[in-house]
Amino acid sequence: MKYFLSLFILLVAAANAHAQLDVRLDIKRRIFIRGEPIAATVHIRNLSGHDVTLRDAPGHQWFGFEVMQGSETPVAPHKADYRNDPLTILAGDSVSRTVDLLKLYPVNEFATYKVRAAIYFEETKKYMTSDRINLDISDGKKVWSETIGVPNGKEGAGQYHSMTLISFQTPTQLMLYVRVEDIATGTLFGTYPLGRLISGSTPIGEFDNENTLHAFHMTGPNQYMLTKIGVNGEWLGQSIWNAPRGRATVRKKPDGTMVVVGASRERPAAASALPVPKISDRPPISIPQ
Repeated sequence: MKYFLSLFILLVAAANAHAQLDVRLDIKRRIFIRGEPIAATVHIRNLSGHDVTLRDAPGHQWFGFEVMQGSETPVAPHKADYRNDPLTILAGDSVSRTVDLLKLYPVNEFATYKVRAAIYFEETKKYMTSDRINLDISDGKKVWSETIGVPNGKEGAGQYHSMTLISFQTPTQLMLYVRVEDIATGTLFGTYPLGRLISGSTPIGEFDNENTLHAFHMTGPNQYMLTKIGVNGEWLGQSIWNAPRGRATVRKKPDGTMVVVGASRERPAAASALPVPKISDRPPISIPQ
């Protein structure tokens, strides 16, 4: 808590500081489903007139965020003593860094959060901050769910995980998500977008012999998406399928392999801009374990 009081005081002082560094925060959306990765890009421009090196100082990390739940409740990072490698920015140059905010801060409750980037400039002993961005964490509608065991030979063998497909109305379209959780501990392995969902269509979930989820849903007229998700939340790829005549489906064959019926594969789906991580992945900023 002492760290956050110090940070808050310095952030208030920074409001009147001369902007030797121009700091901007970019988050493409304002509404997220609980557990979904939140890609936050911080842009830093050096306006000091000379080269600067950003580095951690005792009690201060040079790269971080101020996160408030509601209007007055500060949110602490997962690890308050994380460390950043120093970064040199030449005079007049700009750098950008994109991180998953959810991996750094527990912004995982149904609430409104206020977020701004906070860059500590040791030369002035002040934080340079971006404008605030408001984020709403919400949830969608469960459309399918199944509990499966983790097979022998896989991490967490013998545990039981739930796989849930969730529809979520964004400001522009209806989306389908998958959420993977540990039944006993409540550990959330992740909530990941699978793509657009046609209103009124019913997604299909099926498992192969390794308990890999094959999620099959309609994304447009005569078009489907097949997504493979591992039992521990691993992202195993997507593909697009065309069904010019009638409805398509995915089935498990007697030998345990999966087959799409009534459609032909078009092409691999484009890679996500923010790769789906495993729960054990380290964040972009090095945090001691």
